[in-house]
Amino acid sequence: MEAALQMPQHKTPHYTPCLFDTRYADDHPQIKPSLPLDNPYEGLRVSEEDYWLHFYEYADLALEWNNGILEEKPVSDKDSYDMYTWFHRLITQYVERFDEGSMIGLEIGFRLKVGNKVTIRKPDLAFIHKNNPVQMYPLERSYKGCFDICFEFLSDSKIEEVERDTVVKKHEYESYGVREYYILDRLGDETAFYYLNAKGQYQPLKPNRYGILKSKVFKHFQFRVDDLYNRPSDMQLVRDRVYQKYVMVDFQKEHQKAVELTKLAKTERKKAEAERKKAEAERKKAEAERKKAEEAEKRAEKLANALAKMGITVEEAMNM
Repeated sequence: MEAALQMPQHKTPHYTPCLFDTRYADDHPQIKPSLPLDNPYEGLRVSEEDYWLHFYEYADLALEWNNGILEEKPVSDKDSYDMYTWFHRLITQYVERFDEGSMIGLEIGFRLKVGNKVTIRKPDLAFIHKNNPVQMYPLERSYKGCFDICFEFLSDSKIEEVERDTVVKKHEYESYGVREYYILDRLGDETAFYYLNAKGQYQPLKPNRYGILKSKVFKHFQFRVDDLYNRPSDMQLVRDRVYQKYVMVDFQKEHQKAVELTKLAKTERKKAEAERKKAEAERKKAEAERKKAEEAEKRAEKLANALAKMGITVEEAMNM
C-alpha cells in the first residue's frame, strides 16, 4: 500500500512532494489520493500557491487547478493530434497574414475567477486580440487576462473528461468572458462553436449553408467545418476560395507572378514568331524579286546576243 501511494520524484532539485503538506490545511486540507499509480495527481487537493509553485510547470503531466483540486489534461490520440496540427497550421497562417493578435499554446494557462470559484485552465490553443487590454509578453509563463478565444481538442477517453470540456469549461469561459469557444472533437459528435452575445451568454456559432464557419472575433477567419476531418493539404487549400485570403499567401503571390510571367513569355513568343514569319515572308519576297530580276537579265542578255548575230546593236533595235 505504501508503495502504491509513493509520489514520483520531480525533476527539479527544489521540489519536495507536498502530498502530506499541511501548511494550507485550513483552506485546502491535503488528502491521500486513492487513484491508480499511473494517475497520481488527479483529484489531489492542493493550495493555489502550491499549484503555481509545484504543478503549473510540472514536466511530466499537464495539470489544471479547479478550485483546490488538481485535474490532469488527458493524453491525446493520433487522430486528435492530426486535427490539432492541421487546425493550428491553418489558424497560424491566418494570424501571420492579418496580424490581429497572437496565438498561445504550449500549456500556457490563465486564472479564472467566477463568483467564489477560482480555476486555472490551460487551453489547447488560445488567442489574444491586439485590442485586448491585457497582452502577454515574451518571457511570461501564464496569461494575466482573459483570452479572446479558447480552443479545446476533445479527448473522449473518459466521460468526465468530455463533460469537463463541453460543460464545465464552457460555463467557466462563458462566465469569465471568453468571447469565443471552439470544441473540436475528432469524432464530430461534440464539435461545437460558441460566441458571447450582448447578454454575456454563449450562443452557437453556426456554419452557413455552405458549411463555412466565420469567426466574430477574427475579421476574416473562416474555414469549412468538414475540412476539420478531411484535412486538405495546403496545396489543396490555396485552390479553394474559402482559404485563399490567408493560406500560403506568399506562395500564391509567387505563383501568380510566375503565371503572369508565363503569359508574358507566351505573348512574347507569339510576337517573336509573328516577326519571324514576317521576316521569312519578306525574305521569300526578296528572293522572288531577285530571281525575277535575274531572269529578266538573262532574257535581256539572250536578246542582245541574238541582235549581235544579226549585226544590230541594242540601241539600233530600240530606235527601229
